[in-house]
Amino acid sequence: MTYQEVVKKAKKVVKKRGVYGNGDLELYACDTWLHGNQINLWTYWQGYQIKDIDIGIDILLVGQDWGNPERVLECKKRIERIQKGSSELYLDEKISPTDRNLAELFDILGCDIRTNRVGKRILFTNYCLGYRKGSDTRGMTLSLMKMDKELFDDLVKAVHPKVIICLGKITYEAVSGQHANNFSKQLKKGIPFVSRYPGVDSIKVFGVAHCGSLGSRNVGGMSNMKKAWDKIAYELEECYC
Repeated sequence: MTYQEVVKKAKKVVKKRGVYGNGDLELYACDTWLHGNQINLWTYWQGYQIKDIDIGIDILLVGQDWGNPERVLECKKRIERIQKGSSELYLDEKISPTDRNLAELFDILGCDIRTNRVGKRILFTNYCLGYRKGSDTRGMTLSLMKMDKELFDDLVKAVHPKVIICLGKITYEAVSGQHANNFSKQLKKGIPFVSRYPGVDSIKVFGVAHCGSLGSRNVGGMSNMKKAWDKIAYELEECYC
């Protein structure tokens, strides 16, 4: 499947579910996403700029889920303008602490994700392709995430990344198929989790803390997060040797 074929399949599958979830969380297919041509609304930060994406990418960054579009209306409207051809960036002038931290971490990899000229071929997506109603943070489970396992596998096959970076324990477990015991404890030492993508030994999968304030606190702050990303930078350079 091509990347665009994966996108079309994903929109069809998620839309068909209607509103779904569990007792703590409801998800649905956001109209803004359905009207676009990318795998995820986060892709309008990094990935939509790559016109020949089917020849491969360097880094696939994977988050848990995008959140509730109605709670970030300005970002949602900005994405809709980008979909219509606007040259503006996904980020606005008031960059959130989470986005600022992520930009600092990508600096370690030699990538300025504040712009569309990043130096490497990067694709952002969330593993869960549904969009939240209500709570922005609670209720996600591994079993709910894995409803999109086939779609994620299709995406990896289409864009065949060199490395996959997973934000958070549940995301790493969904992507790698591995249990991440003592996740925060290991990351406090500045050591990322590392495995191979199931069935594709050439793709390394890294598990790191989410770059929001809670994720940062859980691993002892940005200095420890940066140590983990330093190790990813080294591994990424090895991919080019």
